[in-house]
Amino acid sequence: MNGATGEGVRGELTDRFVCAIQHLSRLMHNERLGELKRLGLNAHQANTLMMLYHHGPTRMGALANFLGSKLPHMSIIVDHLVDKGYLQRSSDPSDRRVVICEFTDDGRKATQRIINQTRIRAKKVAEKWDFKQFESVVESLESLWNADEERSVCIVSDPNKDRLFNKM
Repeated sequence: MNGATGEGVRGELTDRFVCAIQHLSRLMHNERLGELKRLGLNAHQANTLMMLYHHGPTRMGALANFLGSKLPHMSIIVDHLVDKGYLQRSSDPSDRRVVICEFTDDGRKATQRIINQTRIRAKKVAEKWDFKQFESVVESLESLWNADEERSVCIVSDPNKDRLFNKM
């Protein structure tokens, strides 16, 4: 890497950081693929389940917005997840036009299986480190998470956007 960002040593570190994040993402994602196949899910369906897992019951429009999809496409994804028995739809008592998506018991279990695959893969990687290396990696990742947490809160609480999440 040659510091393509044009910032010298900091640019090179940025390049290495981006490369490491991409590799980590690929490492964790590849482990999930087998479980997704066993569950009969595609990436769009898995992303929908993961979003609901982390944010709870959510409006159909907010799901589409958050996942970068259009409402008709999101409806197709949710239809398939309902057909598989992973999600159920309900309406907002204050506005029956609003569709809220939430897990069924099977959907929660399927999502937990996906998450467990990531956990298994992470444990396999962590076993290769001595305690000091492991502690350093965990502290670095926690630092990364904490640095980005402020940005995430701003996105979710942006008053100019459609309310992203409707926790019931």
